[in-house]
Amino acid sequence: VKTMANMQEHSQTLKLNRNKRTAITSDEIKTEDFVSARVGRKHRPEQLANLILDAHNMLPRRDHTATELRLNYILKWERLMDFGISYFIVKFDKAKKEELLGISRTHMSKFDLAPPHELLKTWHWTSLQSWNVNWEIKKLTFNVDGDSHSFECNSSEIKIVHEYIGGYIFLTLRKESDTELDKEMFYKLTGGWQ
Repeated sequence: VKTMANMQEHSQTLKLNRNKRTAITSDEIKTEDFVSARVGRKHRPEQLANLILDAHNMLPRRDHTATELRLNYILKWERLMDFGISYFIVKFDKAKKEELLGISRTHMSKFDLAPPHELLKTWHWTSLQSWNVNWEIKKLTFNVDGDSHSFECNSSEIKIVHEYIGGYIFLTLRKESDTELDKEMFYKLTGGWQ
């Protein structure tokens, strides 16, 4: 009987702790910092603030500040599979249809344009041997592991794709100990169109 009474008392304490608000109140929460504009239009700000506070109160530690919560959100967002990938609609020379090219900090990937956007091929910057752009016909050609691939970009100028590739290769080549940027190398990799 004592064990049951202790368990009941413990569960009531947990319920009280969940209902207690931390130092943050719903008036202090800027909902646009936590949810997208699309979600913000579907719900009233008071509703969203209460949902955010409920989620905040369910965290194991009760002493999180709003800044710590935002940082935690950003860190989880960065761990998402599609984080930091810029997409372009391209047409490879040997392909019959348009495809999706995703460019990220570590690699370049080719996806099927039709949903669910199946991954077709990935090329890492470390295996890229060379790339160049034919500015007259607006085609980018790159060589990876002895294979040559060429495409034209249909969703933006080829210059933008070239700048993304050059910028990410610059970041790949850069060492952590480098305190000063090698501006000449950066402009050489990203500014071939000038």
